[in-house]
Amino acid sequence: MEVMALQDIRLKLEVLAQKICEAHGLDLIELKVNGHKNDVLIQVVADKPFGGITMNECAILNRYLVTAIEQENVLPPEVFSLELSSPGLDRPLVTRKDFMRVVGQEVDFWLVAPVQGKKELQGRLAQVTENELMVDTPAGRLAVSLSSVIKGKLVI
Repeated sequence: MEVMALQDIRLKLEVLAQKICEAHGLDLIELKVNGHKNDVLIQVVADKPFGGITMNECAILNRYLVTAIEQENVLPPEVFSLELSSPGLDRPLVTRKDFMRVVGQEVDFWLVAPVQGKKELQGRLAQVTENELMVDTPAGRLAVSLSSVIKGKLVI
């Protein structure tokens, strides 16, 4: 497949996957499309708004997506494979929505600029506001600007 064709396919698939995820109360986390010759691998990562998509929900969403791809004539069935999964516990937390999913849990944070002299911070995520994360640490509650967070990761 040509790079431009893959980009067009990816855009169509993203719109389709977003629509199907929303219809089932799920968030589309990531969509990747890779091609080699006439084969296309579609990888979709989805989750519930507050985390915890089940294997059964992944299987159901997979069937809906395959059907939609075929009905919308995005790709013929013989040229694509679809992998659908949950984001897993160790995925990076980057967006406000990502952090909202893990309120109340222990998180490691990597920061652009130091907060109380540290660029790495660990604590319980107490609250997510429009622009800040409220983190309970052994030193007390800290307000961390979302724009200063490179990424976060659940402490497992």
